[in-house]
Amino acid sequence: MKPSEQKPSSSGPASGMWTLVDEGGEEDEDPETSWLLLNEDDLVILLSQFPFHELFQHLLGFKAKGDYSPETTRPQEMMKIFAFANSLVELLAVGLETFNRARYRQFVKRIGYMIRMTLGYVSDHWAQFVSHSRGLGLAQQPYSVEKLQVEFDELFLRAVLHVLKAKRLGIWLFMSEMPFGTLSVQMLWKLFYLMHQVESGNLEKLCVALPPTECKKQLQDPEHFVNFEKCLSSMNSSEEICLLTTFAQMAQARRTNVDEDFIKIIVLEIYEVSYVTLSTRETFSKVGRELLGAITAVHPEIISILLDRVQDTIDQVGMVSLYLFKELPLYLWRPSASEIAVIRDWLLNYNLTMVKNKLACVILEGLNWGFGEQGTLHLDRAVHAEVALMVLEAYQKYLAQKPYAGLLSESMKQVSYLASIVRYGETPETSFNQWAWNLILRLKLHKNDYGIQQNCPTVPFSSTVPDMTESPTFHPLLKAVKAGMPIGCYLALAMTAVGHSIEKFCAEGISLLGILVQSRHLRTVVHVLDKILPLFYPCQYYLLKNEQFLSHLLLFLHLDSGVPQGVTQQVTHKVAQHLTGASHGDNVKLLNSMIQAHISVSTQPNEVGPVAVLEFWVQALISQHLWYREQAILFLMDHLCKTAFELMQEDCVQKLLYQQHKNALGYHCDRSLLSSLVSWIVAGNITPSFVEGLATPTQVWFAWTVLNVESIFEEDSQLRRVVEGELVINSAFTPDQALKKAQAQLKLPIVPSLQRLLIYRWAHQALVTPSDHPLLPLIWQKFFLLYLHRPGPQYGLPIDGCIGRRFFQSPAHINLLKEMKRRLAEVADFHHAASKALRVPAEGSEGLPASQAGTPGYLTSPELHTELVRLFNVYILWLEDENFQKGDTYIPSLPKHYDIHRLAKVMQNQQDLWMEYLNMERIHYEFQETVGLWMQATLESHSPPCSLSVQLDVTDPLLAKERVLSNLRKHEAPQPPLDLHPMRPPVPVISSAALLSQKDATQLVRTDLNLLQQQARTAALRESQQVALDSELLDTMPKQYGNREEQSTLHLECRGSGGKKCQGAAAVTVQFEGMHKNEAISQQLHVLRKEVKQLQAEAAKPPSLHVVEAAVHAENLITALVNAYKLQPTPGAQKVGISLFFTVVDYVSDETQRHPPTRQFFTSCIEILGQVFISGTRSECRKVLETILKNRRLCSLLSPFFTPNAAPTEFIQLYEKVVKFLSEDNSDMIFMLLTKFDLKQWLNATKPPLSDRTRLLESIHLALTAWGLEPDEDILMPFNLFCKHWTYLLLYQFPDQYSDILRLLMQSSAEQLLSPECWKATLRALGCCAPNCHQGAASAESSVLQSSPDVLLSDKQIAETIQWLSNFFYKLRLSTLDFKSFGLFSKWSPYMADMKTLLGYLVKRLLDCEMACLAQDPSASSKTVLQSLHSVIIQLFKPWILVLEDNESSQRHYPWLESDAVVALSVVRLFTDCINSLHESFKDKLLPGDDGALRLHLMHYCEACTAPRMPEFILYAFHSAYRRLPWRDLHPDQMLMEAFFKVERGSPKSCFLFLGSVLCEVNWVSVLSDAWSPSPRPETRSMIVCLLFMMILLAKEDELVDQPDSPLLNLLGQTSSLSWHLVDTVSYQSVLSYFSSHYQPAIILAKESSAELIMKLLRVSAGLSIPTDSQKHLDAVPKCRAFTHQMVQFLSSLEQNGKITLAVLEKEMSKLLDDIIVFNPPDMDSQTRHMALSSLFMEVLMMMNNATIPTAEFLRGSIRTWIGQKVHGLVVLPLLTAACQSLASVRHMAETTEACITAYFKEGSLNQNLGWGPILVSLQVPELTIEEFLQECLSLGSYLTLYVYLLQCLNSEQTLRNEMKVLLILSKWLEQVYPSSAQEEAKLFLWWHQVLQLSLMQTEQCDSVLTESVVRVLLMLQSRLSLLAEERLGSGILGAIGLGRKSPLSNRFRVVARGMVAFLSVQVPSEDQIRLKPGTELHLTPKAQQALTALESLPSSKQYVDCQDQISQAAQFIKHPGHCLQDGKSFLALLVNGLYPEVHYLDNIR
Repeated sequence: MKPSEQKPSSSGPASGMWTLVDEGGEEDEDPETSWLLLNEDDLVILLSQFPFHELFQHLLGFKAKGDYSPETTRPQEMMKIFAFANSLVELLAVGLETFNRARYRQFVKRIGYMIRMTLGYVSDHWAQFVSHSRGLGLAQQPYSVEKLQVEFDELFLRAVLHVLKAKRLGIWLFMSEMPFGTLSVQMLWKLFYLMHQVESGNLEKLCVALPPTECKKQLQDPEHFVNFEKCLSSMNSSEEICLLTTFAQMAQARRTNVDEDFIKIIVLEIYEVSYVTLSTRETFSKVGRELLGAITAVHPEIISILLDRVQDTIDQVGMVSLYLFKELPLYLWRPSASEIAVIRDWLLNYNLTMVKNKLACVILEGLNWGFGEQGTLHLDRAVHAEVALMVLEAYQKYLAQKPYAGLLSESMKQVSYLASIVRYGETPETSFNQWAWNLILRLKLHKNDYGIQQNCPTVPFSSTVPDMTESPTFHPLLKAVKAGMPIGCYLALAMTAVGHSIEKFCAEGISLLGILVQSRHLRTVVHVLDKILPLFYPCQYYLLKNEQFLSHLLLFLHLDSGVPQGVTQQVTHKVAQHLTGASHGDNVKLLNSMIQAHISVSTQPNEVGPVAVLEFWVQALISQHLWYREQAILFLMDHLCKTAFELMQEDCVQKLLYQQHKNALGYHCDRSLLSSLVSWIVAGNITPSFVEGLATPTQVWFAWTVLNVESIFEEDSQLRRVVEGELVINSAFTPDQALKKAQAQLKLPIVPSLQRLLIYRWAHQALVTPSDHPLLPLIWQKFFLLYLHRPGPQYGLPIDGCIGRRFFQSPAHINLLKEMKRRLAEVADFHHAASKALRVPAEGSEGLPASQAGTPGYLTSPELHTELVRLFNVYILWLEDENFQKGDTYIPSLPKHYDIHRLAKVMQNQQDLWMEYLNMERIHYEFQETVGLWMQATLESHSPPCSLSVQLDVTDPLLAKERVLSNLRKHEAPQPPLDLHPMRPPVPVISSAALLSQKDATQLVRTDLNLLQQQARTAALRESQQVALDSELLDTMPKQYGNREEQSTLHLECRGSGGKKCQGAAAVTVQFEGMHKNEAISQQLHVLRKEVKQLQAEAAKPPSLHVVEAAVHAENLITALVNAYKLQPTPGAQKVGISLFFTVVDYVSDETQRHPPTRQFFTSCIEILGQVFISGTRSECRKVLETILKNRRLCSLLSPFFTPNAAPTEFIQLYEKVVKFLSEDNSDMIFMLLTKFDLKQWLNATKPPLSDRTRLLESIHLALTAWGLEPDEDILMPFNLFCKHWTYLLLYQFPDQYSDILRLLMQSSAEQLLSPECWKATLRALGCCAPNCHQGAASAESSVLQSSPDVLLSDKQIAETIQWLSNFFYKLRLSTLDFKSFGLFSKWSPYMADMKTLLGYLVKRLLDCEMACLAQDPSASSKTVLQSLHSVIIQLFKPWILVLEDNESSQRHYPWLESDAVVALSVVRLFTDCINSLHESFKDKLLPGDDGALRLHLMHYCEACTAPRMPEFILYAFHSAYRRLPWRDLHPDQMLMEAFFKVERGSPKSCFLFLGSVLCEVNWVSVLSDAWSPSPRPETRSMIVCLLFMMILLAKEDELVDQPDSPLLNLLGQTSSLSWHLVDTVSYQSVLSYFSSHYQPAIILAKESSAELIMKLLRVSAGLSIPTDSQKHLDAVPKCRAFTHQMVQFLSSLEQNGKITLAVLEKEMSKLLDDIIVFNPPDMDSQTRHMALSSLFMEVLMMMNNATIPTAEFLRGSIRTWIGQKVHGLVVLPLLTAACQSLASVRHMAETTEACITAYFKEGSLNQNLGWGPILVSLQVPELTIEEFLQECLSLGSYLTLYVYLLQCLNSEQTLRNEMKVLLILSKWLEQVYPSSAQEEAKLFLWWHQVLQLSLMQTEQCDSVLTESVVRVLLMLQSRLSLLAEERLGSGILGAIGLGRKSPLSNRFRVVARGMVAFLSVQVPSEDQIRLKPGTELHLTPKAQQALTALESLPSSKQYVDCQDQISQAAQFIKHPGHCLQDGKSFLALLVNGLYPEVHYLDNIR
C-alpha cells in the first residue's frame, strides 16, 4: 500500500508527485511515465493473495476449530482489536492516497470495501462485547466500557475521515453502509457536522477543535443549512445521494437512547433538500421519499414532525407531498388529537380538488385501522368513530347533491386513492366516493368487529351503545339516514344502537339494510351481516320469520348473480361493463366466506355453536320459493353442507331438508294439492327433488346431503324394503312392477318415480362427481351398500345373492353399469397418476381457477392416493364379478384383493362410512382458505412502503454474530502464490539387512523416535513458559498505576450580589486521590514483555534439520518394511513389523500428543504398522488388549487393530477382560473395544457348546446390571451393544438360553438392576413387541429379527412361561415386607410397559392355542376350557392387581399404592382386555346355560374386589377398566343377583354403583325371555323380582342417573317391555316398603326422566297399566291397592308439609283415578271386580279425610269435575260404593254420590237399559249419620241421591204404612227445596212422579182418612208448583211486590210446572174433592180455569214460543174429560218426553 521505496512493487508513484487533471476532474496521465505504473488487474490479483478471511478470524479471536465466542472477549483483547483495526485502516488509507488515480478506480473501491468490512467486523464484535458486559453488569478491568467506547468512536472517526478525503473515487458509497449504530451520540453529532464541512478540506483540524456540543449548536443554525446547499451544488449527483443516504443511515442506526433532536434535524434537512429547495428537489424527490420512508419506519413518531413541516410548506411542495405520504409507513403512526384536527380541517374545509383535501385522504387511507401486535386496536376506538363521522360529513358536503352519489365504490377497481386520482384519471367525486366507502368499511365501529377475529381478544366496548337520535354528535348521521343515503345507513347500523339491539334492528335496521341492497352496495351488505348476525344466532326466529329480511337476502343473491353491481338506472349497461372489475358472484363468495368465518368462531368455547349458524342459514336459504334452482343459493348450500360434514353436524341440515322433502312429496299438504301432485307425476313427470336432474357434478356436498335425506325417507317409508321384497319373492318382476306393487301395499300418498330410487341416484351421482372430490369413495360406498345388499333372510327366504343385479336388467340400465365400470377405471387411473406425483389436471369445480393457478394449493398425500387406487380397483372387481354376488358364494374364501372384510360389511348392510378414505385434511384446508378470504377482507395487512429495506438493529448481539459469520463466508479464498520446487533433503538410505533384523530395525527406529520425542518435549516446555509469563503479566499490570492522596488549593471567585463587588477569591483546600505510576512495576513489565517476545521469536523458528531428517528416516524405514512384506509375507518380516509397532506405541506420551506435528507422525506410523502386521493376528489380540487396558489414552490409536474374532479360543476370556474393566468414565473405550467383538460371526463359525455360551451370557448379564436401571447418556452406546449381544445369544439355537435369560431378566428386574432397554431388546427378539415397535427397531436388530422365524415360542413353551411367571411373581409378592406392603409396582414400574407387552402376548397366544384345539376337537367342553383359561389368566395377573392374604398372619396385602395408580390402571386395563378377548372367543361357543367369561369375571370381582375396607383408588382402577367390557352380553343368574345384593349391603358404595351400572347394561329382555312362556320357571320369577329390586335400589343414585347415556335410564325406559306380571304381592310390598323408606314423597312430582320412569315402573309392575299382552297379572288387585295407598300416602305427606300446590295435587289425584278406571283385573266376576275397584277408589278418597279443610274442599270440587268429565255408566258404581264407605264428611259424600249418579245417566252411556237397579245396590247410606246426610243432600241439591234413598226405603218394606210414611217425607222435602239452577230442576220430576204414584196407591184403599191425607199432599204440591212456575222469585221485599230476582229455572221447567198446576187444579179442585175416575164432562172451578188460562196464554210470550206444541198438547190433555188423576203419570210423561228428551235419569217415568 505504501508508495515509492517502502512498497514491495516499487512501481507506484512517490507521495509528493504532481498530478495533472483535465477539466472533467479526471487525471490526464503523462504517456512517458504511465508505462511505469502497475496494471490495475495485477494489483487486484496481488491483493487477492492476502488471506483476509483468516486475518479477520484471527482478529476476532476464532478458535482452532472455527468456534467464535465473542462473549469471552476481555477488555484488553477488545483494545487489541481496536489497535489492530486502526493499523489496518491506516494502512488501507495509505493505499487510498497511493492509488488516487482514475486508472485504479476499481482497486480503490476494493480498498474502500475492506475499510468498511474492517469497521463492520469491529463494530459487530464491539456490539456483542457491550451487550455481554452490560448483561453481566461487571466492572471491566483495566478498561471500562466508556473508555473502550471512546476508542471505538475515534477509530470510526479516523476511518470516516479517510473515506471523506477520497473524493471522486466512488467510495463514498461505502460510507453510507458503515455501522453507525454502535457509535456514541456525541460522535454521531460530530460526524454529521464533519460531513457538512466535507468541502472545507481541513477536516482533521475541525475534529480536534470542535466539541460535540458546538457541533450541535452550529448544525441548528439556519445559516448552516444555506452553506450546506452551496456545498451540495459543488458535488456530483452520486456523491450527493451517498451523503444523504449516509444521513438517513445515521438516523436509522440507533434503536435505543435515541437523540430525537438528531433525528429531527436529519429528517428536516432531507425534506428541505428533497422537496423545498428549488435547486435540488428535482433531483432528490424520489431518493428523499425513500430515505424518509426508511427513517420513519424505524422512528414512526417523526411523521408528526413531517406533517407539521408539510403544513407550513404545502403551498411550495404541492402534489408531491401526496407521493411522500403514500410512501411513509403511516400504518405505524398514531396521530394525536391535534393532528386529527388538522386532517379534519383539510378534509372538510378544502374542496376535493385541493391538495390539502387529497393529502388528508391519503393520510387517512394509510393509517392502520386494524389491530396491533398485542391484538388490541392500533388506534383508539374513539378515533375510529370520529373519523367515520368526519368522512360522513365530507360525503354529505361534496357528494350528497351530485349525480355521482349513486355510483358505488365497490363496482370500481379496488385501487388506492392516489392511483385513482393520478393513474386512472377518475373525476374527484368518483375517487372520493370510492375512497370514502373503502375507508368506512375498514373502520372498527361495531362491537362485533372486536371479537370476531379468531386471533384477536375482545376489546372492551361500552355496554350502552349510543342512540342515533339521542347523541348530538350523531346529528350528521341522523340527517343522512333520513335522506336515505347508503353510507349513512351503513354507519347507523355499524355505530348506533340500531345495529347493537335485536329489537331496534328488527324495527328500524332491516329497512336500512334494504336501502343498501337496493342501492347495490352488496359488499357493504356482507359487512353489515357480519356485524349483525352474531346477535341473532341465539334467537334466529326474529329474522327467519321476518319476510322483509328474507326478501332483502333473496334480492342480494339475485343482484350479485346476474345484474352488474353498483350501477344505478342513470348508467347504461354498456357503461356498467367497463365499471365492473369483479366477475359476477364475487359478493356471494364473500358472503360464503363470512358465513364460514362465523361457523369457525362459533366452534370456540362460550360461543353459540356451529349448529345455530348452520340452521339459521339453511332455513334462511330454503325458505325461498324454488330455492334449489337458484345457483347462488346452491353454491352457499354446498359450502354449508361441506362444513356440516366436516364438523359432524349433518343432522341439523338433514332434519330441515327432510321436513321440506316430505312437504314436497305431499305429506303435510291438503288433499287437493296432493291429488294435483299425483296427477302431475302420473302424467310422466319425475318426482320432485332438491337435486333436479339425475345428479349434479358441481354441488357434490349438497347432493350428498340431499341423497342422504332421500335415503332416510326411503327407509322410513319402508319403500326400499318392500320393493326389494317384491323383487326377491317374484323373480319375474321388473323394478317398475315392484315399485307399483309397493305403492299399493304401503298406501303412500306419493311414491317416487323409478329414476328417484336411491340405487340409481347414487349411481348417477358417482358418475358425475369429479375424480379428486373427497366424497367420491363414500358415494361409491353408498351405491354398493344398495347394490350388494342381500335381502333374502329378511323375508324368511334363503340367501339368493345380491339384489343390485335385479335393478340393472333393462338395456338403459345395462349401459349405465358399463358407464360406471368405465368411470371407476378412470378414477383409479387418476389416483394412480396422482400417487406418482404426476401433474394431473383437476376435474370439476374443486380445482383452482385459472387466475389462481400460480398460488400453491393443497396437495393430497401420495399414500392416500395409493389407498384410493386400491379401493377403486376393489370397486371395479365388485361391479364386474357377478359370481360372488350369487347366494352360494362363501365370502371369506374369495381372494385377498376382493377386500373381503369390507365386502362382508357391505353385504351385511353396515352403514358406517369409511372415513379413512376421506381427505379430511384437504376439507379442513379448503375451509380455512374460505375463512381466510373473509379474514383478508376484514383484517389490515401492511407491507414496508419504501424500496429501501428497513435497516436491522446493529446493536443486537445475535444479529451481529450472524453478520460476522455470514460476512466471513463471503470472502473469496486467497489466490495461491507461484509454485515452488523444494530440494529433496538428504536422508540415510535404509539397508535391506536392517529390515530382516528385529534388533537393528528397532534400534534405528528408537534413534529417530528419541529426536521426535525430544522436539515434542521442547514445544511443551515453551508452551508452559508462555503460559507462566502471560499469567505473571496479568498479575503485574494492575499494579502499574495506583492512587495516592494529594492536596490542592483552589481560588474561587463570585460575581457579587445586590450591586456589591466580590471581596476576594475564596481559598478552598481539596484533598483527593490522584493516579501515580509505579516505576519499579513498569520496569518489571518491560522485562516481562521482552522475555515474551524472545520466547515467541524462539517458538517462531523452524525446527532443526535433524528433527526433520529423523521423521523422514523413520517413515522411509516403515514404508520399506511394509512394501517388502507385501511383496513376500514372511514370519521374520512380520516379527519385525510387530516389534516396530509396539516400539512406536511405547514412545507415545502426553508431550507427543500435545504437539500436533509429532502426534500426527506417530498416529500415521501406528496406523500403517497396525493395519499390516497386527490386525487379524491371533497371537497379538491379548497383548493389544492388555496394552489398551493399561494405557487408556491409547485406545483410539490401537483399537482399530484389536480383532478378537481372530482368536476364537480366547474370545470369551477377552470379552470377560473387557467386562471386568467396566466403569462410567471409560465408556468410550469400552464401546470401541466392544465393536471389535463380532459375536454373530463367532457363534456361527465356532459353534460353541452351551456351557461356553452360558458363561458368556453371565458375563453380558454382569455388564448390563453393572450400569443399573438408568444408564447415563454417555454409556448408552456400549450398553446397546451389550443388549444386542444378549439377543444374539438368546436367538442362537433357541430355546437353549431362553430359561436362563428369563430367569436373569426377572431376578435382576426385581432388584431394579436392569435397564428397561434390556427388556425391549429381549421382547423384540422373542417377537412379542407392541404393534408400533416393529417399525422403530434399529436396523441391526431388525436384521436379527428378520433372520428368526415369526413365532419363536411354541404353545407348550407359552403355557410353561405363563405358569412360571405366575409362580415367580406370586412368590415375589409374598417374599418381602416391601412387596407385601407396597405391591410389585413399587419396584417394577420402570419395566411395566414391557411387562404388559409380554403378558398381553402370552395371553393372546394362549387363547389362540386353546381356540385352535377346540376347533380340532369338537367333543371338548367349551365351558371347561373357558373356566380353565379364566383361572390361568387370574393366576397370571393375581400377584399384580389382586389383594393377597398372608397364610400366617391372615393379613390383607393391597396390590399397589396410590402413587402407583397410573401404571396399575394400565395393568388392570390389560387384564380387562384379556377378559374381553376371552369373552369374544367363547361367546358363540357356549351352550345357553353355561357361565360366560363375563359372568365368571363379575363373580370373581364380587369375591375378590368388594371387601368392606377396599381403598377407593384401587376400586377406581378396577371400575374404570371393567366398564369397557361388553356387559350387554352378560347373562346374569340368581347367584349373581344375590352377590349384587350382598355388595349393596356390605361393600363400598363405588362397588355397588359399578355393579349397578353393569347390570343396567344387560339385555334383560333376552335374559327374561322365559317369562313369556305359558309356565315360566321358578328362577325366572325370582329373577324378575330381583330386577325390580335392583332398579329401585339403583334409581335413587344420582351418579347413575346423571351420567351421559345412562344405562339405568335406558333400562327404566324398557319398563313396559318386561314381564312384571310374575312379581308376587309379598315381593311387591317389600319393594314398596323400601321405596317408601328411601325415596322422598316429592319424587311423584319430579319432572326428571328418572323419577317419571321409576313411578312408571312401580305402576306397571303393580299391573295398573293397560295390558298390551295376554299374560295374566298375578295378584294385580292387592299390588294396585298397595301402590295406590303409597301414592296417597306420599301426596298426603306433601300436602301436610305444604310442598304441593292444589293444582298439582288435583292433577296427581286425577292420574290415580284415571289409572283405576282403566285397571282391568283378570278373571273376576262382576261382583268381585266391583269390590276390587271400589277398594282402589277408597284408597284415593281417603286423601280427602286426611287433608286440611281448604284442601279437602278443593278436592271435593276436583272429584266432582273429574267424575263429570271422565266416567259414566257402570264404571261409576265402584266409585259410588267407595264414596259411601270411605268419606268421613257427609257433605263430601253427598256431593260425590250425586255426581256419581248424574254421571251414571250421562248422555252416551252404554248402560242406559240397566235403569236404577245397580244404583240402588251400590249406594250405601251411612246409618250413623243418616239424618245429617239427608239434610246435607237437601241443602246441596243432591235430589237424585235422595230419590235413590226413597226407592231403597220403599224396597226395604213394601207396606201401605211404609209407603204413606215415604209420601209424607217426600211432601216435607218438596216444601223445603227450590232448585238453585236449571241443571237440578229436572230431578224434581222424579219426586213429582213418585208423589203421584204413592198418592194413587193410597187412594186405592178407599180409606177416607188416607184419602184426606193424600188430597192435602196434592194441594201442597199444587201450591209448591205454582211457586216454582213464577217468572220471578217471591222472597224479600221486592219479591212481595212482584219485583224479585228473575227465577234461575228454565222456561221449559215453568211450562211443566204450570201444566202440572193446571192438571192438579182440575183433578183435585178442593180439599174434599178428587177425580179418580174419568167422566163425560169436565166442570172447571174458577181456580182451575185460571190455571188453565195461564197455561194456554204462555205462547203469547216470546220466550215460550219454542214450547208452543207441548203447551197445546198439555191443554188438550187437561181439557179431555176422559182423563182423571190416574192419568197424572201419563201427563207428566207427556210433558217430560216433549221438553226433556235428553235427560236419561227420567227414562223410567217416560
